[in-house]
Order: sequence, then C-alpha cells, then structure tokens
Amino acid sequence: MKRAAKRGAKVAADPPAIWVAAALPGLEDLLKAEISRRFKGQVVFLTHAKTGECHFRFAGRPKTLLSLRLCHLLYRRRDFAVTRPRTLLSPEHLLTLGRELKAVMRVTSADHYTGLRFDAAGANSPTLQRLGQQLSEQLGVPFENETGDLVVTLRPGKGGWEVLCRVGNRPLGTRAYRQVNYLGSVSGTVAAALVELTTPVRGDRFLNLMCGSGTIMIEALERFAAATMVGVDNSPTALTAAARNCAAAGVRERSLLLRADVRRLPFADGSFDKLCVDLPWGESVGTRQSNVSLYRDTFVESHRLCQADGKLVVYTQDEGAINALGQEVARDWQLLEERRFVQRGFQPLCRVYGKRGEQG
Repeated sequence: MKRAAKRGAKVAADPPAIWVAAALPGLEDLLKAEISRRFKGQVVFLTHAKTGECHFRFAGRPKTLLSLRLCHLLYRRRDFAVTRPRTLLSPEHLLTLGRELKAVMRVTSADHYTGLRFDAAGANSPTLQRLGQQLSEQLGVPFENETGDLVVTLRPGKGGWEVLCRVGNRPLGTRAYRQVNYLGSVSGTVAAALVELTTPVRGDRFLNLMCGSGTIMIEALERFAAATMVGVDNSPTALTAAARNCAAAGVRERSLLLRADVRRLPFADGSFDKLCVDLPWGESVGTRQSNVSLYRDTFVESHRLCQADGKLVVYTQDEGAINALGQEVARDWQLLEERRFVQRGFQPLCRVYGKRGEQG
C-alpha cells in the first residue's frame, strides 16, 4: 500500500518563477513604469530591500521580457531556505539549481555560453568551487569562474539565500544593433530613458540634435511610431555610424540623417514636438571653453524648432556650462524635471524642459 501511494502521489510543482530586472542607477522608476506599461495584467511586483531592482512574478512568455528597453540586467531568482551556501551542495538543491539554470538558458537558446561563473562574495571558496563543478557536470558547460558568461549571483536573502541566474550571455542593455561604437555615445538603456522622458506619443515629430551614432533615434523608433524622425550632426563620421546602426536595427527607412550645424537648421519654426540632445561634455567630444556658447545656441535654436507645449530633453556632464545659462534658458524653457544617470563612471545631468510661450 505504501509503494502504491508513492507511485500515485503527485510531485509538488515548482513555485512560479521570480524575475529580477536591474536598472542603471537613476533609471529605476522608469524601468518599473515600462514593465507596468508593457505587461499590464501579467505582472505582480514583489517588495524587496535591494534598491535598483524590480522583483516580480510574470504570467507571460519569458522571452518577451527580452524586449525591455530600460532593463540593464535580467535575472531569474530562486530562494533557498538555507543558512549557508554549503547546504546548496545537497542533491536536492543541486537538482533545483540545475533546473533553474537550464530554464534561464532556454530563454536565450541561441546564446553560446563559454562557462559558468559565480558573482558572489567568496566566489573562489572551496564550497563554491565544488558547487560550480557539480553544476558544470549537470549543464555541460565548463566551470570558468573568472571569465564565464553564464552568471550566477548568490547573496543573503530574507530567511535564507537568494540565487539569481542571469538571462543571456551579456547584459540585456547591450544592443545588437550597435555595429559602430562612436566616441561619446550613450548606452542603449540611457538612450531609451532619454526618449521616455520626452513622454513620447504616437505621431510625434522627433528631432535628435547631435545624434552621434544614432542610438537615441533607434530607441525612439523602438518605443513609438513617429511621424518624423530626424537626426542631425555636423560630423560625417558620426552620420556614417548612425546610418549603419539604424540599418542594423531595421529602422533606416524610417529615419532622416542630416549633416548640418545644430545652431542653424533648415527647418521651419515649430517643426518638432519632441527634441533630445546629448550635449558634448568636453571629455571626449567638444571643449569646456566652447561649451557655453554652443549650449546657448542649441537652446535658442531648439526653442525655435519646438512647437508650443513641446519638450526638450538635455543630457550633459558639463553642469557648469548649462548652469551658466540659467536665466537665459529660463526665459524660453520651464524646467520640468532633473535627474542623474550613471554611465561608465560618469554621473551626467539630465534635464527635461517644456517650451514657454511668447509671453513665458
């Protein structure tokens, strides 16, 4: 009777997966808003003490999470009620960990993994070395704890330890369309955030001043159906890079690239609803001495080109130059929002302006 009962017993189903979407510092609220907007009715957010991360259960297909534009790193999380990582070496936990990693690898099934790697305090400890070797045998992936791109994060959690398995063999914020990296270009996730801060709507006429390699334009076209998408730069090298990247993203036919001086553009007054500019910082592009003059002219020309009630999003590391124009800018533009992002060790300033009317 006991054997029959065992054969007929149901195996307890795994609990629904918990997903963790990590943002670059300064983008956390925008990422959560994107998840809510994109997956309304499919997401239940979970509270968590870790800042910079959105923890949630997801009822949709995991592959659709790969389309998040503001997510830098995506993980699948499993909680273990253990007091120390050594307990994870038990056969039961090893089997569960192996299943978790296989599920993660299926999300990006075309990815080739060079090795398994732990991202944890004590990653080279005997316990994690043994754990890595055991998982390596299950998965058929080498254990390469220094260079592996199948990344597993272990950290203390509420009532035990959390294991986070990264989705993909590179950060989700890495864009496949970046065929050409142009000096000073913003990352894909930062570009997506700048677009989001324009409050984009279908049919917007969008102008990207100093468009560089085209990342902001591409992210805008991924976000909404623009009536007009124009990128302007005075560098032929930048425009060549933008053309190649736009072609790789499949949006070349939906965008216009123009070589011109952003201070004197061949467009009529009020030609655009939303404008976005990554101003030179004087680090890799431009000079600190010339920035004040360039910034002033850019604000003036942007005001002419922006329609009534339109928006301008400005991104720069040269806070001194933009602050030097405080009163001049305030005559034409109302400051709506200010925040900082973190990019490659810098903490640039992002400001969102609304156009003032003639009597503003």
